[in-house]
Amino acid sequence: MRYKICRGRILFSVDLLLAFARACFKTKKQKECFITDFEQKFAAYIGCKHVIAVSSGKIALYLALKAFSAKAGDEIIVPAYTVPEVIDMIVLCGLSVIFVDINLDDANMDASLIEEKITERTKFILMTHMYGYPCRTEKIQSIAQQYGLTIIEDAAQACGAEYKGEKTGTFGEIGYFSFGMFKNLNTLGGGMLVTDDSGVASEVINLMADFSPAVRNPDLTKKAIIATFISMFTHPVLFSVFVYPLLWLLSYGKKDCVGNLFTAKAVDSGFLEKLKVRFAGKQAVIGLRQLADLDRLNEHKMNNADILNKGLDQLAEIEIIQQCKDVKNIYLNYVIRVDNRDKFKEYLFNRGIDLSEGAVICCADLEKFKNFYSLCPNSQTLEKENVYIPIYPPLNVRDMERFISIIKEYCESTR
Repeated sequence: MRYKICRGRILFSVDLLLAFARACFKTKKQKECFITDFEQKFAAYIGCKHVIAVSSGKIALYLALKAFSAKAGDEIIVPAYTVPEVIDMIVLCGLSVIFVDINLDDANMDASLIEEKITERTKFILMTHMYGYPCRTEKIQSIAQQYGLTIIEDAAQACGAEYKGEKTGTFGEIGYFSFGMFKNLNTLGGGMLVTDDSGVASEVINLMADFSPAVRNPDLTKKAIIATFISMFTHPVLFSVFVYPLLWLLSYGKKDCVGNLFTAKAVDSGFLEKLKVRFAGKQAVIGLRQLADLDRLNEHKMNNADILNKGLDQLAEIEIIQQCKDVKNIYLNYVIRVDNRDKFKEYLFNRGIDLSEGAVICCADLEKFKNFYSLCPNSQTLEKENVYIPIYPPLNVRDMERFISIIKEYCESTR
């Protein structure tokens, strides 16, 4: 049987569900020990002195800005191509957003465009590593030093990635990671703040003093069960037998039914208050297990990506993100650019491969951020042309070769 392949999998096993369940019955002190252990091991892995577990990547960005006394009217330079929730959190802090366009070769902020955007009100640069590909950190660090700007490092999509042998998260004054369901380290939500500055770490801890107790058991248990079921039904066997036929019945080609299941919630001041909860010991148990396996799983995706890079490199109809020799791209997502994306997706779906264009868009064009509008043509292009190709474990060499063969067939049919 030739299995159907879904757009992405949550790597959440029954073993992790059982570990989570056992952790629910531990004492409060034991749960706190799990968090401390997770923070210490993550600090050793990343190479930072201070690591603080938080309840989400969004609240991590909020805390990072507040730790550096961000105030209304301050400007922050950000990549135009990002997820809207990042900009939402910045706006909630009262900052003015300065959008900078990206490079199409790596989907990261074009450092050569930063200086022209700096004013006397500019205080921060958000250094983002998109899709697991580290950005050109040296140029951004040089600009920040020259103009006295604070770098906040968004490594939400790049846990384990490296630039010149150094882990992402260590290049700014403070960095943050996200451990959401579709990240390569999944703790059913959650995140991590990392810094070498003791004063900044202390300020973050002070800011969290009035946060609510950890996420409630019923809420996390619900997430754990959902994650387990999604992991099961996105396995090639069950996806082929149950989910793929259902997508046909829902007229997949006309409406992205799966994508609509995971649309983000609107971020407002009320939502911000809901985010102010503590990371749970039960989540730390999951994090410890996944951290131990992180490099192996990243390596698997990198190997799959390498096969695709070699197989698709000579196709004129396909643009891929080229790998720089100084970069370790952990490929949270494998993204290509293609004209007529809908036709491409339909062609592959008819051959059993479910694709997505993801949630990253050109935020500089959004109506709700119109006060910060900036023309960013590369970000607009990538939003219209990006396609995510599945490379997650346990997909293997044979799967990658099948993808290459089908994509080549598509390219030939359009010539």
